[in-house]
Amino acid sequence: MIELTGISRTYRRAGLPEVAALRGVSLGIGAGEFVAVLGPSGSGKSTLMAVMGLLDRPDAGIYRLRDQTVAGLSEEALATLRNRAIGFVFQAYHLLPRTTALENVQLPLLYAGRRDHRQRARAALAAVGLGDRADHYAHELSGGQQQRVAIARAIANEPALILADEPTGNLDPAAADGIMALFEALNAQGVTLVLITHDEAVAARARRVVRLEAGVLVSDRVREAVG
Repeated sequence: MIELTGISRTYRRAGLPEVAALRGVSLGIGAGEFVAVLGPSGSGKSTLMAVMGLLDRPDAGIYRLRDQTVAGLSEEALATLRNRAIGFVFQAYHLLPRTTALENVQLPLLYAGRRDHRQRARAALAAVGLGDRADHYAHELSGGQQQRVAIARAIANEPALILADEPTGNLDPAAADGIMALFEALNAQGVTLVLITHDEAVAARARRVVRLEAGVLVSDRVREAVG
């Protein structure tokens, strides 16, 4: 699914010191895996997600997504690949405030030109337990419900990969547990999940934990199966 080889990313701004966000990261993630990328603030986690999600280009290294080398692809080609292959879930939800839950979930389907966007959006909301909240606006939903809408939006186009950046960071423990249970259920259905987090307890729910420190991959371990 994902193959990163020697990925480096340095940010440069005039008059400021260079920031080496990623330094020679090599990582492979297979289809159907549930991987947590763990590290403190400034470790390069979000930059790694941006690279994996085709939102940022590395300065060096090779990235292959679903056996396709992405270097050299145009911005339009990257946007098309991103829409078809990747679903994003962010800590801040990024819901459009003046639209309903259903309309928010329909967005990636509309961009993809899906004629059945309304039916698929309703099915995605039902899958996350919000079928009865389709016509509610974001401000009418709790934080946990808003995050579920964001997850429904991420899965509506049936992506092969979901990237989630600190998806439980704004939630209380009960809501966070519900979101993690939902991720586990999606992974059990075969969805590949990469979860970016600084929380050891959240990372422990993943099958595999990759740790970053100062832009360097320092450990990669697989959790022992229970039972």
